[in-house]
Amino acid sequence: MNQKLAIPLLSLILSVGFTGYAAAETVLEQIERTGVLRAGVRTDAVPFSYLNDNGEIEGYSVDLIRLIHGRLEEKLNQPIRLEMTTVTLQDRFEQVQKGNLDLVCEATSITAERENGVDFSTPFFVTGIQMLVKTENRDRLDPTQLSETDISTVSLERVTIGFLESTTADSELRPVYPEAQWEAVPSRAEGIRRLQAGELQGIVSDGILLLGQLWKDGSDRQNFQLVPSQPLTFENYGCILPMNSREWSRVVNSTIASPENTTLWNQWFDTNQGRFPYRKFE
Repeated sequence: MNQKLAIPLLSLILSVGFTGYAAAETVLEQIERTGVLRAGVRTDAVPFSYLNDNGEIEGYSVDLIRLIHGRLEEKLNQPIRLEMTTVTLQDRFEQVQKGNLDLVCEATSITAERENGVDFSTPFFVTGIQMLVKTENRDRLDPTQLSETDISTVSLERVTIGFLESTTADSELRPVYPEAQWEAVPSRAEGIRRLQAGELQGIVSDGILLLGQLWKDGSDRQNFQLVPSQPLTFENYGCILPMNSREWSRVVNSTIASPENTTLWNQWFDTNQGRFPYRKFE
C-alpha cells in the first residue's frame, strides 16, 4: 500500500473506531467519566418537588434523587456531583430523550404511550385522577353519585372544569362530562385560585397533587372535597430514564426498593407521623 495513503486511512479507521466507542457509552459510564449526575425536578408538584417559602427546592422525589445519588457514589466508589435542573410538564420527556438529563423524578404517570420514548423506573407512588370542588358542590358534581339525567342537567348549567395540559388527567375525566366547558390552566395553584373565586366549578388532576397544593397554599381543607372519593384511575409514578439504560435503571430501581427509601417514604407520607399524611391505595 502507498505509504502516503496508509497514514490517512489509519487515521480514518481510528476516528471511526473512537466515534463508535463514544456512541456506545452507557448512562452509567458517562456519569462515571464526567463525575456528574444530571437530574430534573419540577417546582409545582407538591409534595414531590416544589419550591418552599425560602425558594428552595424540596419534596419526596427531591429526597429520592439525593438517595439515588448517595447509592450511586457507593457503587462507583467515587464522588459524583449532583446537578438538579428544573423541568416543566412540556419538556420533561424531551430533556431525557435528548440526553440532557440522566433522570427526572417528580410526579410522572407511567403509560404505555410514554414508554415509546423513554424508560421508567419501578413505581414509587400510586395515586389517581380526581376533581377538586368546593364542599358545597360535592354531591352535585360527584360523577359516581350522578345519573345520566343529572349529568345532563349539570352540563346545561355550563360547569367549567380546569385541567393542566400535557397530563393524563384531561383525557381520563373529560368523557365523564362531555358537554362541560374545559379550560386549560397554567398550574394547580392558579386552578385552585380560580376555583375559590367561582370562575371554575372543578379542577382535575391527580388527587395527591391537588391536596398537596392546598397544603402548600395553607388553604382550609374543609372548604374543598375530592370527587369521587375513590379515584377514577390509578396512576403509577416513576422516574423518567433514558431508553435502554439497563445498568442505570438497576441502580435507580434498587434504590426505590431499598429499606432506606421505605424510611424516606414514611417520613413524607406515613398517615400518623409523615410530613404529608396520605393513605396508600392498595
